[in-house]
Amino acid sequence: MKGIVHTMEEKKYLDENQYQQKVKKLKKTGKTFLIVGICMLILGIIFLALGFTGFGKTGINMASEAGFNSMQATKEIFGNFGLFVLGDILCTFGLLAIGIGGVIAIMAHRREIMAFTVQQSMPVAKEKINEMAPTIGNAANEVAKGIKKGLNEADKEKK
Repeated sequence: MKGIVHTMEEKKYLDENQYQQKVKKLKKTGKTFLIVGICMLILGIIFLALGFTGFGKTGINMASEAGFNSMQATKEIFGNFGLFVLGDILCTFGLLAIGIGGVIAIMAHRREIMAFTVQQSMPVAKEKINEMAPTIGNAANEVAKGIKKGLNEADKEKK
């Protein structure tokens, strides 16, 4: 048991080299999801438009032209409906892939985002600290005086 604890204490969970490798994989994965998602979304929109317009004919016009009970009309109406459904599915999965890729990309760039945030907010924080320092110093001085006075009074009562 003691040997196990000893080795766990010395183990580094993540060094800089491992971190850079993992970030590189995350960036590549995020870009892949974003590209695939955007392509699926574009194809989905195209299929939705083709299914909705029916290549210039609506399903009702096709049914009336070919005869309502005709097998050809049913085939053409289903073809347009199939394009519409395919477009809907591609858009749904495309948006999902874009969302996943965006989250992965944000995770991969988290260190840079946090560094930028600190870089932007630190000058403001330093300025405010410098403005507050005299006030805090005066307040601490008054507290110290009060403590010193209390301790002196306690010493006088003991004597």
